[in-house]
Amino acid sequence: MDSSKAVDEGALLKAILQESATEVMVFDADTLQIVQANPSAANNLQYPLTALQKLTPLDLLAPEDEQSFHTLLALLQSGKKRRIALHAQCCRRDGSRYPVEARLSCATHRGQPVFICMADDISQREAARQALAHSASDLRAIVAHIPGMAYQVLRRHDGTTSLRYVSEQSAQLLGIKAAALRANPERFAGLILEEDKADYLARLAAAGGSHMTFNWEGRIWMEAWKDVKWVNLRVSRREAPDGLIWDGIMLNVTHSKQAEAEIRRSRAQLSALAAHVEAVKEQERLHLAREVHDDLGGNLTAIKIGLSWLKRHLPPGEAGLIERTAYLDNVVDQTIEATHRIASNLRPAMLDFGIVSAIGWQLQRFSHNTDIAHEFSAPDAAIPLDPELAIAVFRIVQEALTNVAKHARASKVKVSLVRDRDSLRVSVADDGQGIQTVRGENGKRGFGVLGMRERAAALGGELSVLPARRRGTQVSLRIPLPDAPPDTPK
Repeated sequence: MDSSKAVDEGALLKAILQESATEVMVFDADTLQIVQANPSAANNLQYPLTALQKLTPLDLLAPEDEQSFHTLLALLQSGKKRRIALHAQCCRRDGSRYPVEARLSCATHRGQPVFICMADDISQREAARQALAHSASDLRAIVAHIPGMAYQVLRRHDGTTSLRYVSEQSAQLLGIKAAALRANPERFAGLILEEDKADYLARLAAAGGSHMTFNWEGRIWMEAWKDVKWVNLRVSRREAPDGLIWDGIMLNVTHSKQAEAEIRRSRAQLSALAAHVEAVKEQERLHLAREVHDDLGGNLTAIKIGLSWLKRHLPPGEAGLIERTAYLDNVVDQTIEATHRIASNLRPAMLDFGIVSAIGWQLQRFSHNTDIAHEFSAPDAAIPLDPELAIAVFRIVQEALTNVAKHARASKVKVSLVRDRDSLRVSVADDGQGIQTVRGENGKRGFGVLGMRERAAALGGELSVLPARRRGTQVSLRIPLPDAPPDTPK
């Protein structure tokens, strides 16, 4: 009965060793010759079982592991250790290597002392460990080279928060070492300027009290450098087993903010310069209009009167002189008419009667010269405007009508003026081909639209050029008006 049981247990053990993925080898304690090996050992080492039994473990170990192997065997033989763990490199028959995690122990086989080695191939585990190490190294390298400070905030399920990670750039960006900032995250809030702190705290409260869990931009005071920096926080949230994690980066945007401020200053200066240029041009136009009307017009009128007197006093028989005098009188009439037209173009006299009258007069001239019908809507009451504002609105409408005549191929144009409580809205819409016809051959808009926008911007207004509702193009102008508009010119 006991013999049968022993046979069954031996067969079971042999079956287990045959199917086990763990490499098992038994070798003689004196000669170290391999006595037994299971299929996993033979397959991993690429040796037939008969060939494997002619070798020793030293034939299968990397040279650098042989000394350690001898030392461990001596500990087993002396009885100081019953089992010993070993990490080593095994050499296959083809010369390739693979790492193993082995356990050595002593036993007796057929009355002779033997060593038993059980080893597991840990190639995949080592590959994963190295990949993880490389990933961590790569991540640290990436974080070290980003132009800002990376950080990570953990909000646990119980509502408490902690600053889990801060990159070393905190010392350069905030003047606070990473370890010090992790220990006391509130030090960052102490750097924020008072003018920006209210916005920061409001956003912090809206985020549920979690530190730095939002996108924010503001200024901080650097005591160490006696300087102000602009910083930008960018954060993304993700779930984790121990709570919610916010991964963020803090960037130094001081240079970009300074560049933006410089651009705004330059734009303001350009806008002021453009407004000054337009004011000077209008003053010069007004001066020329008066010169043409008063001086040139007066002289032409005097010539007209002189020719009339001359015609009346010519002898009746001088037909040639009478005809020449009539011709000159007709030329003077044409010149007077051209003088009035030039003066009106330089500075329409109708502006003295208000913007509504001036635009109505301009539309009549436009339809007369282009055969494009017009429709004009405006308040019945006068719209009192400052002279500079009135001429700017008139010039914008004039340029819009010029674009319609040049590019739109329209049959009708609609102009409307609306006086709101605090602004004046002007619309010029045509039924032509649309906005694409306003573009030049190089695909860029001409200077007419740019000039209109500059005029509007100089007055603090806005101008848009967009497709009309049905067809054509609509120019929309909105200009703010003072609370107490000036009296209507008399």
